[in-house]
Amino acid sequence: MPLIKIDLGSTLKILLISTLILVNIAIFNRRYSYGGSEDRAAVIINNNVELATIMPTETAIPTNTKQYHVEHIIQSRFDERSARVATICSIPDSVAASVTKPKDLIDFPSLGLLWCPVFKAGSSNWLDLFCRNNFNKDAYDECTIKTMRRNNPASVYLDSKRPFIYNQMMRKELGLPFMTVRHPMSRFLSAYRDKIELANSKHYYSTIGEEAVSKFRHVENMNHQEKQEQLKEAHEVINSGVLPRNSTNPFLNPPGPTFFEFVKWALSGGMDNHIKPFYMHCAPCAVGYNILRLEKLNEESDYLFSKVERSFLNLDFRTQLNVHGKTDACLYKYYNTLSRSDLTKLYSSFFEVDCELYAYPCKSFLEELLQASESDKKYDLVC
Repeated sequence: MPLIKIDLGSTLKILLISTLILVNIAIFNRRYSYGGSEDRAAVIINNNVELATIMPTETAIPTNTKQYHVEHIIQSRFDERSARVATICSIPDSVAASVTKPKDLIDFPSLGLLWCPVFKAGSSNWLDLFCRNNFNKDAYDECTIKTMRRNNPASVYLDSKRPFIYNQMMRKELGLPFMTVRHPMSRFLSAYRDKIELANSKHYYSTIGEEAVSKFRHVENMNHQEKQEQLKEAHEVINSGVLPRNSTNPFLNPPGPTFFEFVKWALSGGMDNHIKPFYMHCAPCAVGYNILRLEKLNEESDYLFSKVERSFLNLDFRTQLNVHGKTDACLYKYYNTLSRSDLTKLYSSFFEVDCELYAYPCKSFLEELLQASESDKKYDLVC
């Protein structure tokens, strides 16, 4: 009986390869395990091509975790977010990749940071920090985004007619680039509640609110002249700062646009930096940002400062963020006032690309809104 020759070298190679495959599968399943609808994402590019991906559940930081473990966890988050953005940007005809230059970048040489200010995503808190570290007490009150832009080294690149190419030389000159993101639907609603609702701001009433009310508030049995007179009265009353209760003027009841009217204004072509999508403002496909979440800003800002050896900085002095508070509790109440058609258009125009880039589960929330009944108790939340 002939002997069977066994090549031990080949056998060991096969066993080693098999073991490595099984280990990688185990690691992948542990890191990217599906956790329900919020852990799944479908990237829609131009409403035609669908890229099936998964949204990894980001690792929380347990209490009493050693500092080097904290840093490792946060850096892993940054890496995964950057990798997701890069993957979406690399898709042919990617909407996000069509924006090739940021609208705004502010450089802080003394801190080694390059900031894309996203309004309604912690911008006031970041501005406060930077003003405190770049201006003396006398100049602090004059510190605004506009003053920060003056003599800003990054402006040379943004104002140039040459193609914007972020490279290592620019990184060395301008600093570590970062941006802060927030749930896009929460951010949009926060902008409305803070700047528009009940004519909170005279400036935003004159630039947005008056137009929205005039175009989209339907008043029966009123001719053009009467409408203009009532709008003029509303303008004068709102600018006086003394709002009457139960006014008979339909343009003061309520004062300022309703959420429905504000959305109509936005869908008709209205745009403001407080609602402009992240990708349009910061061009994430053109700049490799460190991406921080507003929802986790405390821990992630500390780590960002340590990366540029500015660990003495912190955001503890700021007003504590309430990202899981009032606005988020009101999402159903406000978005439920929209028609299915307007809700769908708003999602595709303002939220879809950002939600997919930054792995926010907007689609599941949208589907829940579209399927919910008017009597659903969740819509009776007091805000």
